[in-house]
Amino acid sequence: MSSIELAVKGMTCGSCTNAVRKALSRVPGVGHVDVDLAQGRATVTSLDAGNHLQDMLDALTEAGYEGKLASGSSVSISEESSGPSTAHCASTKATQRQGGCCCGH
Repeated sequence: MSSIELAVKGMTCGSCTNAVRKALSRVPGVGHVDVDLAQGRATVTSLDAGNHLQDMLDALTEAGYEGKLASGSSVSISEESSGPSTAHCASTKATQRQGGCCCGH
């Protein structure tokens, strides 16, 4: 098992942490997700976290949040994404969903 830490933008309440936890938990291979609202971080434990990083970032984007590998966290990625920038997609969705939050904060 390996763990990586993701910085997550757009979380403002407990419902946001639940949405982030649920989105990341749905990624194949993810075993455990711990979300820290105050720090704006999610720690993800999986069998091979590095090979699932892009899937995790995509899951956050689809949920309306912006995610990136946290400073100081390192992983090796076996595949590069050729899709659109997740930052751009997350920014658009976050604006549409009021900062990613379902409660409007």
